Amino acid sequence: MTVLISKVNQLGDNVVFLPVVQGLRRLFPEMHLVVATSPVSRDLYTRCVPGAEVMAFVTDGFNGAWKRPWKLLPLMAAWRSVRPDAVLVGDDQGNVAHLLARASGAALRIGPLIDSIRANGLLTHRVPLDLSRHVAEQNWGIARQLAELLGGTLPEQPLAPDLTGLIQPGAASTADIVIHAGASRAYKRWPLDRYIALANRLAETHRVTWVDQGGGEGLLPAVTRFKQGELGAFVTLLAGAKLFIGNNSGPMNIASALGIRGIVFNGPSTSVWDPAWHSGQFTLLRDPALACQPCDHLTHPVNACQNAREPMACMNRWTVETVEEKVHELIARPVP
Repeated sequence: MTVLISKVNQLGDNVVFLPVVQGLRRLFPEMHLVVATSPVSRDLYTRCVPGAEVMAFVTDGFNGAWKRPWKLLPLMAAWRSVRPDAVLVGDDQGNVAHLLARASGAALRIGPLIDSIRANGLLTHRVPLDLSRHVAEQNWGIARQLAELLGGTLPEQPLAPDLTGLIQPGAASTADIVIHAGASRAYKRWPLDRYIALANRLAETHRVTWVDQGGGEGLLPAVTRFKQGELGAFVTLLAGAKLFIGNNSGPMNIASALGIRGIVFNGPSTSVWDPAWHSGQFTLLRDPALACQPCDHLTHPVNACQNAREPMACMNRWTVETVEEKVHELIARPVP
């Protein structure tokens, strides 16, 4: 049995989706699993899912291939070459993924029921989604139906992603606090200058590592810089830390999977993107009195701040002093 899974998207989306692939591997150890994903997420599957085969595609080019037939045709050939018996389409995949599922020749094509996707009707099985549930649970529901169609049963709830395949054996902890100031969209980022000021203050009493993405001018020498590169090195760094500080992002989802403590600026994001695992370990910085929060929709981000009267209020209202106080409170809390 060969199953092709389409999840061409950002790192955080794939971290949250990883339990689907790991759950299918545990249930069907002999299954030939092929995952279509983005280059940044390749190692999640090759190193954390035994025997998984990966096809990597740049997300923007993949999603836009329907506009350029000369790019769509090679993708169709790649899907057909897998000769899948079944195709699973993730909850956030667009028309191209649905078209390719049909072109693959698979008799069983399963994914979410989303009428706004024109090609959604090309699936043989469309699973209704409860949009109030966490994204991890939505995709797990699709996987459970696939498992039943293949003669197996997955548990009702997904386990946390197992990232041990990415952790470097014997690596010593080099950080108490890891700060990642990035996010895929600008309106989901706390101001960079405040991150820098916070890092400098915390470095007076803790080993602070700054994940370098460009910028960061003004950091004191006491703050260690970590240059992003191989995913395993970053997961290893984070696994040994006491605390993660960042925006709603891929690294936040990694911290959630690892179970370390975290402080997350989460204003624009809906609760379906809250940390999916070990939620008690996280302090989510939201102001319930702010009427525009969250501005993202359950099905998609809005891509820009919607508050014309007080732009970026959900981020700018958090001062360095307030966040520093919350960091000290969280670190001082006994480990469960």
